[in-house]
This record gives sequence, C-alpha cells and structure tokens, in this order.
Amino acid sequence: MILTRIVPLVFVLFVSFTLWVLATSDKDFWQWAISLFAEKESLQVVLDLGIALLLLMYFLYRDHVAQGGHFRSFAPFLIATPLLGVIAPLAYLTLRAFQPKRLVAMPRNPNRI
Repeated sequence: MILTRIVPLVFVLFVSFTLWVLATSDKDFWQWAISLFAEKESLQVVLDLGIALLLLMYFLYRDHVAQGGHFRSFAPFLIATPLLGVIAPLAYLTLRAFQPKRLVAMPRNPNRI
C-alpha cells in the first residue's frame, strides 16, 4: 500500500517542487550549493542529511540484494544519491513498486553475443 501509492506520490511532488525551486530561485545552482557549506548551521544540516541518506542507501541495498538484485543494477542509485539527495532513493522505491523484476535484472553484457 505505502510502497505503491504514497512513495510514487511523494517522488512526483518532491521532484516537481525541486524543479520549481531551481527555476524560480534568484541564485544560480552553484551559488546556492556553496552557500550550504558557508555557515556552520547549514553545514550541520547538510551533514545530518548526508548521514541519513547513507544509512538509507545501506538498507535499500540490503533490500535490493534480498530481492535477488545485483550491485550493478543498484549502482546508479548509489551514484545519484550524493548528487540528487532523496530523489534517488525515492526513484528506487518507485521503480521497485511498479517494476520489481526489471530493477533486479542484471544489465546485459554488450560484449556477449
């Protein structure tokens, strides 16, 4: 229930909100990103969220392996998490809700005939 209804809704709403914030901000992206590390208070929040995302990705990876997945099919989510924040785990959970077999499938080796 939660995985198939609430998580995809949160994913779409949060991505929409993020795009709106980026489109309407008076700072460009890099000014905003650098300002997160300028003050000790904002740095504490960034580090707190980073640790929480690291823990979340650990548990999502364990879930992925328990479902029969491989590291190669989970790696894009690990790479995207530091760049996109919670959008990457939400994308994983949304994909898991709607296409679990596609998520755990190993990518085809282009060198094999």
